Amino acid sequence: MYFLNHLLHQPKMEVEIMSTQYIKPSSPMLTHPKTHSLSILDQFFPPIYIPMVFFYPPDQSTESTLHNGFIQQKLKLLKESLSQVLNQFYPFAGRIKDNLSINCNDEGVHYTEAKVSYSLIEFFNQPNFSSCIHKFLPNQPILEASPEGYTTMIQVTCFACGAIVIGTFISHMIADGAAASYFLNTWGSTTRGEFQHAFEFPKFDTPFPRNIACPQDSNATAFCGQFLKKGKLATTRLLFDKEAISKLRVHGASLIVQNPTRVEVVISLLCKCIAKAFKANTGLEGPTLVTHAVNMRPRASPNFPKSYMGNFVWMATALMSSKGNAIDEVLPELVIKLRKVVTAIDSDFVKGFEDEGGFVKYSEVSKRFYETGSSVALTSGVNNVHFVSWCNFGLYDVDYGWGKPIWVSCTPNSSNSEFFNSVILTDTPLGNGIEAWVYLNDDDMTMFQQDKELLSFASLEPSPLQLKDH
Repeated sequence: MYFLNHLLHQPKMEVEIMSTQYIKPSSPMLTHPKTHSLSILDQFFPPIYIPMVFFYPPDQSTESTLHNGFIQQKLKLLKESLSQVLNQFYPFAGRIKDNLSINCNDEGVHYTEAKVSYSLIEFFNQPNFSSCIHKFLPNQPILEASPEGYTTMIQVTCFACGAIVIGTFISHMIADGAAASYFLNTWGSTTRGEFQHAFEFPKFDTPFPRNIACPQDSNATAFCGQFLKKGKLATTRLLFDKEAISKLRVHGASLIVQNPTRVEVVISLLCKCIAKAFKANTGLEGPTLVTHAVNMRPRASPNFPKSYMGNFVWMATALMSSKGNAIDEVLPELVIKLRKVVTAIDSDFVKGFEDEGGFVKYSEVSKRFYETGSSVALTSGVNNVHFVSWCNFGLYDVDYGWGKPIWVSCTPNSSNSEFFNSVILTDTPLGNGIEAWVYLNDDDMTMFQQDKELLSFASLEPSPLQLKDH
């Protein structure tokens, strides 16, 4: 009865900050360089933070769940293992010096401990709970560099039931999504006492040119700035389960791409539905410029190790348009176009960025990238959508010794000036589905969420408690 009454009279979720400190390497400055120089690809990205939020259920033992000392032991172990990991991931404990370098001064990770007064289940049962996820992250805007120059910020939040949420901000200047995942998995493995058996030491000696200032007109900030809009950002979350993915792969198959991936078919469907929302609001029917972040590590020959830190990402770009409306006509066409531009980022493409000739290659392709964005921004009837996939990054493997997360989340942002028209894809716990975080302006989102074709494949805003079988 108490639980039902509590659900009917739920208070606004408040996160109480208990402590803030700096976690420093346990063996500071014994061997590592004092300065980490950014590569040309590190400079390509604007000074933003990668937000990741991991939700861990309470321990199955009721006694240990209710025992405060057990939670304190977990918190102590997290800090000790983080301190050990930072000996190898030394730029994560440094400070942003300028656009070209990180001061590896071992000043430490900004680390916050917090608590909430009710259970994780009660939180997930709140209406619009996803709008509160940002409270599990350090108090810092995602799309701004910290004035203190932090490269890494972490918040650990404890629920009354014993559940723990770990929210991380990692600067895109030192890591892309794959590198951030490697850092977090290494931290988890170290907490479990298994680092030496599971992971290689991180590598910060990027093969791409460093100590070169890239032209600002080729910077992603200039490209993305062309699509900045004023207005209220709306966010929604969609679940494509295993069954929906199977159906989409059938619809998206063709003689050219006979076995499309789950990421390809989800991106293609979302592109189709977002384009319909654009048309409904503007009355204009034109192509949609799609950019898709591609991890170059597995595309190099030989493959770059997963332990390579920094940014190994380039943007596959395509104008996606279709003459038909039927899904069996549109989806195969979009999948083919997406496959073509992604596979163009091959070993030869990656090799061009390396060594002394890398800056010339970078200047050429970034100029084309920027000019494509400029032409689209000036063309009536052309919209843009940017896709980022965190699928297959092992985020659901981040285990600190009390089990894998039941949910890994991105986060909405309520700012009135944002990078609109973007989508982040994540795995589901079993890796056979996809969650999509979609960011559009209010008017486009209203039309998008009403798309019957979209809703025939995707569940809108499902509870994370429903994801355990996906």
